[in-house]
Amino acid sequence: MKRWTPGPQPGGRPGPFTLPSGTAVRFALLIAAMATVSALLVNGTSSVLLSSVRWEELQEYGDCNARATEKAARERGSDSGIRIPTELDMGDCEDPRAGAGRLVTAGVSASLLLGLLGAYVTLPRYRIRRRGYRPLTGMPELSAYLAALLVESGVHARVGFLAEPLNPMVHALAFGRLGRRRVVLSGGLLTLYSLDRGAFRSIVLHELAHIRNRDLDIAFLTLFLWRASLPTLGALTVVAVPSAVFLGAALAGSVLAFAVQIVLLGAVVTLLKNAVLRSRELYADARVTEWEGSADGLRRLFGDVPAQQGARYGRGLLRVHPSRARRARALADRGVLYEIGFWDMCAVGAAGAFLYDMARLGPIGGGSQAGPLTELAATVLAGSLVVGAAGTVLWQAVAHAPGSLTPARIRQAGLGLGLGLGVFRLLSPSEAFSLVSVGGRGASLALPYLVLTSVCGWALVRWLVLVATAWEPVLGRNRRPRRVLWTVLAVATAGVLPWAGFLLTLPAMTLYAAVFIAPSLPGAVVFVGGAGVLALTRITSQLMPAMLTAAVLPLVGQYVSWRPGARHTFTGFGPPGPPPGFLVRFGIPVAPVSAVVALLVVWTGVPAPELMTVGVLIAGQVTAALWAGGGHAPLPLARGAVAAFGAGLLGMSAWGVLVRLLGCLAPGPAPCEPLPGAVHFSLALKTAAVGTLLAWAVQALAVRARRATKRG
Repeated sequence: MKRWTPGPQPGGRPGPFTLPSGTAVRFALLIAAMATVSALLVNGTSSVLLSSVRWEELQEYGDCNARATEKAARERGSDSGIRIPTELDMGDCEDPRAGAGRLVTAGVSASLLLGLLGAYVTLPRYRIRRRGYRPLTGMPELSAYLAALLVESGVHARVGFLAEPLNPMVHALAFGRLGRRRVVLSGGLLTLYSLDRGAFRSIVLHELAHIRNRDLDIAFLTLFLWRASLPTLGALTVVAVPSAVFLGAALAGSVLAFAVQIVLLGAVVTLLKNAVLRSRELYADARVTEWEGSADGLRRLFGDVPAQQGARYGRGLLRVHPSRARRARALADRGVLYEIGFWDMCAVGAAGAFLYDMARLGPIGGGSQAGPLTELAATVLAGSLVVGAAGTVLWQAVAHAPGSLTPARIRQAGLGLGLGLGVFRLLSPSEAFSLVSVGGRGASLALPYLVLTSVCGWALVRWLVLVATAWEPVLGRNRRPRRVLWTVLAVATAGVLPWAGFLLTLPAMTLYAAVFIAPSLPGAVVFVGGAGVLALTRITSQLMPAMLTAAVLPLVGQYVSWRPGARHTFTGFGPPGPPPGFLVRFGIPVAPVSAVVALLVVWTGVPAPELMTVGVLIAGQVTAALWAGGGHAPLPLARGAVAAFGAGLLGMSAWGVLVRLLGCLAPGPAPCEPLPGAVHFSLALKTAAVGTLLAWAVQALAVRARRATKRG
């Protein structure tokens, strides 16, 4: 037998194992979410018990927080830069649990890790003794055949084969810890070795594929965490809900919200766990097909499967093992490996929001060491895992099954991601605490917030598909495609994190605005107005990075993907013509023209000259966007956004220079300073960002009309 070696993929596309699977990142998200909440509850409970904290002290602490929150909100009621409660100073409110110290809670966390390690090491031995597995002895021909399969498959792990002679079923199972893997062969499978050597080979290779794909450790951690955490969380919730009667109203609301969140988390964890276990079976079949060069052996094992079997996707969500029909379909269509759906992405968004809520409380301190650092760490951790989980599965789909990403499928995945994040964010204990602290007013903000998160989820998924499409040719030519994938996703995450942080803290900020600033207005009006004002005041720090990343990242990917000699072969909309030049792509020709026109408009003595100047500059940005995105140019919206931002920034800067130069010509005691200062540059950034959004909207309508004309 010949040892398998990876070869080039047809069409220059990466193989199914070249990139990490989206399920692997969802597994990391599952582990992070459950580990965080487990550490938070265990450390919080231990800090209360070990420091002898009484219920009265916790109740007084909750009431003090509620009073301080309301007082600060009233004092800042007229401040448009309100940042409650992320930067709220609780004053004299002292957490009674803080006396336990970090050493105690860190010791409890270490004990949990040691317990997990002990289970990982001892459970394989326990399984062997309990099930009565025996060493595979007295069969030299079979042992030699299995050793040859190990060499052929390229599995470098230490694998031992065991027998379960009393089991008449045709069955094999891979398990074990790192360094000591085991494959159990049932009595029926041992009989099959003599009757159908090809079927025996396919079954054993499938188990070796699990070892090669590192599925054993993933499956162990998934099942162990699910079986250990959910009963613990359920027991703590059952104890905590009755105790809420003895707490203050605010703390009681937080506890009840957490109880509801735990129930929903159980469903989310189940969905993620089932997705991980189902996916590993499909990827093991794909590995066998890659080794064998054909899927005929596996197809013979599945037999004739009715076409309608497994067609009901809702029932498949509860399976831990894919149906035969789905496995057979995956052999014929690799796109099955990379399917995305509403509920899968909903679970990703929900787990990300839950992880953010728990991590920002400071899990190592049991919730008693929250602060700006934990807030930042929670945003980075949750945002990175959510973008990674969505980005990897979308990148796999673009690379292997681009036709499966229909607009309807993208819309469903995006809405699921946004709704999962929004619902779990609204059900967080901190939001419940804030809502109860203000007497339940402002609850009508929930619906517009869910609409916003749904739109943002859809936009994120659609943009990630665009990024993957632009960068996908690079993977086929690069020797280290995983490095390319992680680099691009890291840049994407860094760009959207500021906006993600804004989106996650928006409910609290608009809640206090609805209660203390505009209590007579409808909640939807307050939410839209408050979110708009907050976004405008933070446009350079939060919105602009996301906007520039969204435009630049696909363009860079497409530029790198183009081969020399093909860089000017454009496919797009409109009549044939030369592509826009380098200066046009950055809006440079439009900037001085718009600056001069704006200056002339001011000279004419029109009313509201500042507003007219901004209007002229924004009109120049629209012109730059339409110019850069016209003709054959691919990615017209991204090109237009870059040109609009450049035209706005340079135009406002040039206008400031012209105004100062004219001021230098006029006689006066003030010294001549032709270059504008930092204040004017900050104004130029804000104007460029606002104008880019408006120019993008106009260009989107133009592109849509152009596409409709071409179809007609």
